Amino acid sequence: MRALGQRYSHLRHNTRFGGVLRYVTIVVGFLVTAVGVVTIPYPGPGWAIVFLGLLILSQELVWAARLRKWIMGQLNRFYSDYIDGNRLAQLALAIGTCAIVLATLWVTGALDLVQGWFGLDYGWLESPLA
Repeated sequence: MRALGQRYSHLRHNTRFGGVLRYVTIVVGFLVTAVGVVTIPYPGPGWAIVFLGLLILSQELVWAARLRKWIMGQLNRFYSDYIDGNRLAQLALAIGTCAIVLATLWVTGALDLVQGWFGLDYGWLESPLA
């Protein structure tokens, strides 16, 4: 990983496209971070995507490196204080995650699509956006 950072630094500072590379890196970092923030409530690598985006941004922006370290510390402290070993908190987190996923499936019309596969016709499964 260190070799990749050194290669990036060399390209950034020793080529005529270094300035363009800086802005491309910043734009890509913000896009990856935004995708990660949107996917946090869903099952999957939401936080990992956020940290990847901040890692990309930290190549050019010092505050992004500090923010990444701070968020990781806060998350680790939160999980160790409130989630680890606390079955009620784990259950609440699981129920909340399921509720967010089901609400998203309902709003996007995925539940209506799936009921059609099984020959069902429940009006309440139809998306409010349809």
